[in-house]
Amino acid sequence: MIAMSGDICERLYKYLSMFSESIKTLRIVDSSCSNIVDLAMLYYKDSRYYYEKGDCVTGLVTISYAEGLLDALRNLGLIEWSWVKPRERIVFAAGSFDILHPGHIEFLRWASTLGDKLYVVVSRDDNYERFKGVKPVFREDERLAIVSAIRFVYKALLGSRDDIYSSIHEVKPSVIALGYDQLRDRDLKEVLSREGLDVEIYRMDRRVENYSSTNIKNRICSYWCLKT
Repeated sequence: MIAMSGDICERLYKYLSMFSESIKTLRIVDSSCSNIVDLAMLYYKDSRYYYEKGDCVTGLVTISYAEGLLDALRNLGLIEWSWVKPRERIVFAAGSFDILHPGHIEFLRWASTLGDKLYVVVSRDDNYERFKGVKPVFREDERLAIVSAIRFVYKALLGSRDDIYSSIHEVKPSVIALGYDQLRDRDLKEVLSREGLDVEIYRMDRRVENYSSTNIKNRICSYWCLKT
């Protein structure tokens, strides 16, 4: 599993969000300090990289370096900048979530660290059967109730039967969180561009062990077939 401390990563997420908004106020007064400003931005980019990889301790160290450099330059009167509170970031995730397993939980926990509120769209029974060729074990209302009960989820809702992308318009997210094997980034970016939506895309970089609903269903079937 991805090792990530919730408290530390939540702190880093808020730090990065505020820093991202605050650098928009940055104005260089003396160009002789430009190379130091560039160094601070490199530390900021490094911090985002470590955050996405789940190394939030290193991420906090590098963003602190960035802030320290800019604070020093501001105190010397070489730049102007001020802290700005960022706007709320909404995270969007989607899936069928039939037979919930530890992989689902880890994905939703990870997705929740990408913003302030996580909205999760649960697929309709009709769409599940059309895409997978079989009926789900749990009905859509049951799967919705299960996902809604997960503490990382701010709100769960059922997807559209006709247009699977209409939920993105409804939620209006800042971020879309993808599982390890969900969609292709390029395909999703093309749809978002066509729909006129400016949304960041993050993908979980590894599968959580070998968990999948299909594997679990096969294990259940094998077990009970041997028993009967």
